[in-house]
Amino acid sequence: MGLHSVLLLTLLGFFSFCALADNLDKGSTYRLGITLNDLEEVGEPNKKYTAGKNSKFYVLSVDESGNYIIRFDLIHTPNDVRSADRVHHDKSYLLKSPVYNAIPIEAISFKSNTGLSSGPLVVPFKYRLDDKSISGDATVGFYAGVTFEPNCVFDNWCFRITPLISAGISQVSVAEVGGSDTENKTSATWATGLLITDWSNMNIGLIYGQDRIGDKSWKHEGEGWFSFMIGWQL
Repeated sequence: MGLHSVLLLTLLGFFSFCALADNLDKGSTYRLGITLNDLEEVGEPNKKYTAGKNSKFYVLSVDESGNYIIRFDLIHTPNDVRSADRVHHDKSYLLKSPVYNAIPIEAISFKSNTGLSSGPLVVPFKYRLDDKSISGDATVGFYAGVTFEPNCVFDNWCFRITPLISAGISQVSVAEVGGSDTENKTSATWATGLLITDWSNMNIGLIYGQDRIGDKSWKHEGEGWFSFMIGWQL
């Protein structure tokens, strides 16, 4: 099987999580999914300020109208915006919902999670290293990792990196001894890998693992496999 076929099948492997929250949480940190240029400084409603896409803010409080009082940790501003019109780190701003009279602020604010993380891990396809084959032996497991959030490489591209380890079970096809038929058996599976998540909700994952059924005669017993996954968060 050629390399293009391998990539086509392994792209189908994907794990997704993190549904959109109904409201922004007080004390939590978020990034803007779009540029906003109508932010008001608290107590100064007659002037508008701009915060660029991927600017990072935390929620101080929520007012009686359901709008958010925020302060910025990391600021990105388009180059054509004057310095006097840009938001500042030491000021508090009113983030109204909806923005531009149409878009719920919750729909364009993405939670900025760092530190310990965990969740489900599903690997539908595997590229087995011992015989260079593609296998549909699905794995369902649970992962744990640590999420890091580097500074944005560009104003319009930010991402998170999560090194992870995982354990789970797989249904694998095992050839019967002395016959041509196969049977499905359950294997214990461990895996390690890297998940990269950008702020357009795209996930890219590279996973290495091994399957074990407790039978050394199985040709894939303890042998390594890779899975490459691309998908979008729901």
